[in-house]
Amino acid sequence: MAAVRQSLITRSIGLLALAVPLGAPLAEPEAVAPPFGREPGGIVLQRAPAPDTDTIRWVTSARSVERAADLGEGERLVRLDRFGRKVEHELSAALERAQGLVLDLRSNRGGSVTRMLRVAARFTGPVADAVRLVRADGVRLMPIPTPRSTLWRGRITVLVGADTTSSGEVLAALLRRYAGATVLGERTFGKDYALRVEPIGQAWRALIPDGRLEVPGEILAGGVLPDGPIPAELAASLSTN
Repeated sequence: MAAVRQSLITRSIGLLALAVPLGAPLAEPEAVAPPFGREPGGIVLQRAPAPDTDTIRWVTSARSVERAADLGEGERLVRLDRFGRKVEHELSAALERAQGLVLDLRSNRGGSVTRMLRVAARFTGPVADAVRLVRADGVRLMPIPTPRSTLWRGRITVLVGADTTSSGEVLAALLRRYAGATVLGERTFGKDYALRVEPIGQAWRALIPDGRLEVPGEILAGGVLPDGPIPAELAASLSTN
């Protein structure tokens, strides 16, 4: 019986890979490490968590801003670990009265591309051809939308590292490209492809590689290269604030 069930699941995955339309929404499972490493390796079958609201909506309710602190002289530290359900509201609260921003993405493992683009919009404004999803059957253009709140204009420093992954890497590249941000730290993980999440019954979901992500003028393959290391003075202030 188990062998028959597994065969049916495998067959369903094959049909889904052929049937999903070009415009299908992009999503990535929250709090799950990239299953393919730096290179996708076919479809991964994954047991789905219990069906709570996070699973149904494909976005976590956990806090996105894990830490916010004043660094002095109007500069604000914001540690953004994920792109959760209330990320825009949390970011607005963290930026209140800030003149400069140190956006810490060193623990950001990615997540919803759509919500990441909304975060980028707060700093860049709308950009029509911001991200390209390159598939075997064509290229899908993914714009940065018009921000839902006032465009934030100020100096931006983005911190990245080896644990900055997927949509977190794309955000760093977008802010450097379109908001003039300085990127400091270490080379990022290097996951330059998107995953599509498709449910298979009630207990399983398929993670399907959905094409390569590109930011014009930036290099994502192999990891985003920073402009330099984190200066010792800034690193010291991060640990004390």
